[in-house]
Amino acid sequence: MPFLSDDLRQRILAYLPRYPSKQAVTLPALHIVHDAMRCVSHEAIREIAELLDLTPAQVYDTMTFYQFFREENAPLGKTRLWVCRSLACGL
Repeated sequence: MPFLSDDLRQRILAYLPRYPSKQAVTLPALHIVHDAMRCVSHEAIREIAELLDLTPAQVYDTMTFYQFFREENAPLGKTRLWVCRSLACGL
């Protein structure tokens, strides 16, 4: 039984023509799943890997490299606050 809904799968597959390789769709796929579920579970990682012909480790490596993806044991709440601390925002 698939973990990702058909809608999420179709949204991920819609990115394939836009990128030169399936591996390049990893980041958009993670964003799609994260935005829909507020976290990326291990089952979702496995299904993303299957869709993109990658290993789950490759998808997990990409996910953990960027710090804004949350794992299933610590999902985001309903409201998210970003604070910009750069010089441009401070001015």
